[in-house]
Amino acid sequence: MSRLLVPVGSCSEAFELAPVLRACRDEGWHVDCAWFGDAAGLRDAAELGLPPVARHGTPPPATSPALRYAAAAAFAADLLEPTPPTVVLTCGHGTMARAAGAVFHQEGVPVLRANAGQRAHDASHDERRRATADHAAAHWCVGSDLQRLELLREGLPAARIHDTGSLLPRALAALPPPAPVPPFVWLALEHAAAQADADTLKSLLANLADLARRHGLPVHAAAPGLAPALERLGLSLPAGFTLTSNLTARGQLDAARRARLIVTDSAGYQELAAVTGVPCLLAAHATARPETVRAGGSSLVGPGGAGLAAALPDALQRPRAASPYEDGTLPLVRVLAALREPATGQPIAPPAAAALPNDGDHTGRTLGDDEVALAAVAIRSGTLNSTRGRFVTEFERRFAQWLGRRHAIACNSGSMAVHAAIAALGLRAGDEVITTPITDMGALTPILYEGGVPVFADVDPRTLNVTAATIAAQLTDRTRAIVVTHLFGLPCDLAPILALAEARGLPVIEDAAQAFGATIGPRKVGTFGAMAAFSLQQGKHITCGEGGIVATDDDALARRLFLFVNKAWGYGDAKPDHTFPALNGRLGEVAGAVALAQLPKLDRVVRRRREVAAALAQQLAAVPGLTLPGDPAYGTHSWWKFPFFVDARRLDGGAPALGRRMQQAGVHCVPRYIQKPAFECALFQHWQSSPVTALPLQHNPRGAGPQPPFARAQYPGAVRALDEVVVLPINERYRPDDVAHVAAVIAAAARDLDRG
Repeated sequence: MSRLLVPVGSCSEAFELAPVLRACRDEGWHVDCAWFGDAAGLRDAAELGLPPVARHGTPPPATSPALRYAAAAAFAADLLEPTPPTVVLTCGHGTMARAAGAVFHQEGVPVLRANAGQRAHDASHDERRRATADHAAAHWCVGSDLQRLELLREGLPAARIHDTGSLLPRALAALPPPAPVPPFVWLALEHAAAQADADTLKSLLANLADLARRHGLPVHAAAPGLAPALERLGLSLPAGFTLTSNLTARGQLDAARRARLIVTDSAGYQELAAVTGVPCLLAAHATARPETVRAGGSSLVGPGGAGLAAALPDALQRPRAASPYEDGTLPLVRVLAALREPATGQPIAPPAAAALPNDGDHTGRTLGDDEVALAAVAIRSGTLNSTRGRFVTEFERRFAQWLGRRHAIACNSGSMAVHAAIAALGLRAGDEVITTPITDMGALTPILYEGGVPVFADVDPRTLNVTAATIAAQLTDRTRAIVVTHLFGLPCDLAPILALAEARGLPVIEDAAQAFGATIGPRKVGTFGAMAAFSLQQGKHITCGEGGIVATDDDALARRLFLFVNKAWGYGDAKPDHTFPALNGRLGEVAGAVALAQLPKLDRVVRRRREVAAALAQQLAAVPGLTLPGDPAYGTHSWWKFPFFVDARRLDGGAPALGRRMQQAGVHCVPRYIQKPAFECALFQHWQSSPVTALPLQHNPRGAGPQPPFARAQYPGAVRALDEVVVLPINERYRPDDVAHVAAVIAAAARDLDRG
């Protein structure tokens, strides 16, 4: 018979685990419970459903945490005798859970953590204990997708993290319903941080007393956490408070279930409130259960209860929020069954190969505590609009300084950055803007919206960038500007393009959305044209989710750019007016705060991407049939992606076949990058179907010529480039083993396709 060992050190652990242990016994497990605590606590645990314990360890009285931990570890080591258990199940973050996890994990006994991944990000002692207990395990059960994400962020293997749900629903269902009582507020403070400062605690109690009295609600306060703090700080409870010092653990649980409202700093009470539907206010800025806030069941009021005045009435009127938790008892039992020895059950499969870092989530992004801290400051300021805030303005100033330009104007997307630059030119209907057929549509539709006609120049088939020669082939007397896109972070050969533009008196706009930190000679890309547009979208070198910024040295253009993202309203002007048609394209303060925290990391991100690209190129150098990218003679690449080219004469099926094999091996890539040149998209093929596309051509001779105006035969470079390119996402979080894995997959796929 398989032996399940469950070390327990608190009443809350006992309560949540009791239904699990009953279900495991029904499944044929031999369940051994071990209690590490005093006898009174064990009686409370038994009242909450904990079955009789096989071993009972007593902590040394009034000792330091280190001595208590040592005693718990010694007790756990004794549990290895006479024979080690098949599986150990731990729960909670107390001394027993941490010590038992460490001891058994070190001995090679599978340790399963229930309720893993709970993080408050508050740098407290409790937070460190949570992480320590979780990491001393081999498998983890989580109650929500956010808890799973926390463990993934900390590097734990995805294959061993199991979304099971909360243990509270079944545990609560096993209790008889509490007797109804008149409504009251339940105050449960458990953590020292919430009770360390006399003024903060006094403020919380006074604010809560005042608001509860206004709503006709008495306040019942849990004694175990609060009573010692009141005595230590010399405080007394306000009128209307009752200190429930005579309640057992079961009595406190029933009080929380009866409450009209719970005010707490406890993650456990927060989850209980979400499961039972009782509104919950959190007396801490950080929370270990953000999913309850997301679901609408909890609100943060902060230390001292500063936010109580607004949050308490709202909580009392709020309809019951749906619980974000599924019942996790039986799913957890199924995970335990999979951990049994092969003779008695199905073992859990070994972890799959780690996924490659992905810029779509934390694995490939530099987002972290700096961004959280500045976003929190922005939110707490109460000013989220950039016209009155300071984060967007500061980001603009620092970005201009980093780039080396006089002005930088932030906006809500890279597309808006391009749009603002086009709008600043003051085009007339039918004016032509030369651009590339290999770009995002967000860089093309702004031309149409400003009445211009996008005119496509072909690209070099090995750089995928426009050239002076391909631009010159498209110049007419209607040309008013040139947009050059530094695709994938590879700078265009600008010197001849700028000479051509200067000779014709044409402004150049640099679309540098993918080229942060790329250089031409000693200067950064984005400092050559009249204006330069950058993107802060999720996958760019730095990000705030969605955002953009456009830079210039020209004061008049800067004024036009500023007006365009502000509905053409001159904030700060003596007599502001809406001087031309424009949109609200502003970046918000929270996004600005994130962007500001990202900016100091930018040079490091670019440097790391260059290292990754160099390592990839080196390891792929001998693979037949590939043409690899690199730095141009005139500058340096900044590697938004790693595009390489496949010779179909050497590798059977060319880029599509190689790309499919890479994808089948778990290496994401994009053969062709875009499926067709931009001029073949429906909006250019059927330009008369929308006034946005119809009106510019009605004022341009191309509208009377052959339709559609641009044809594939005119663009051999773009056609060849798309046929042969495979675009490999890379990012700054790639490790040497990631590079080696990707290179090995590409090399193996090329060998399979090699015609010899």
